[in-house]
Amino acid sequence: MTGRPRSPFVPQFQIHYHAALTEQACPDDPTIRANLPTIVAANVATDLNQFESALHFDNCTFDLGVQRIDDLWQLIQSDVEVNRYVTFGTMIHTVQDFYAHSNWIELQVAQSPIPVWDLVLTSLPAGIVSGTFFLDFPKECGPDAPTHGQLNKDSPDSEEGRKTVPSGPNQGKTLFDLAFAAALGATTVQFARLQATIGVSSPDGP
Repeated sequence: MTGRPRSPFVPQFQIHYHAALTEQACPDDPTIRANLPTIVAANVATDLNQFESALHFDNCTFDLGVQRIDDLWQLIQSDVEVNRYVTFGTMIHTVQDFYAHSNWIELQVAQSPIPVWDLVLTSLPAGIVSGTFFLDFPKECGPDAPTHGQLNKDSPDSEEGRKTVPSGPNQGKTLFDLAFAAALGATTVQFARLQATIGVSSPDGP
């Protein structure tokens, strides 16, 4: 695939690429499909909070981003009365942002397909960094880290996203397309975990 989203949830990819990723990765599970609008809405709504770095893996907060994902999964899989689909939606926003906001794609560009990160901090490669964003806190990057504007691959028109790979197995692809494909793979992994969770719980549960 080219990474260009085709989804009824996405009127403008540059703003709502999270919705496209979520819709495309959703399995053919009737329960999950019935709750897909809730998942998508919770995912997109997460972007309204531009003050917590961990929500978006900004400012090199890889530790806090992983902790957020782990904490939300504990809620999804617990007996606590929460809407698991809202919780899942905001969680996968963070998962997806890792590929657009860090230099994971650039560090893995010699591999095809780009691997999905296992969300284990010790497996992060040397030189991993995410863009600095002035509104988000905390800030954990060193002094020479690129800004969000310089590094993000949120759209095919961003400074980094429109760059084309000059050689190797991904030759001719843009960094945006590679980020989209990797985020799609990561979202698919998370949906499989949700499907397994629902399968062992009551089909009438929230």
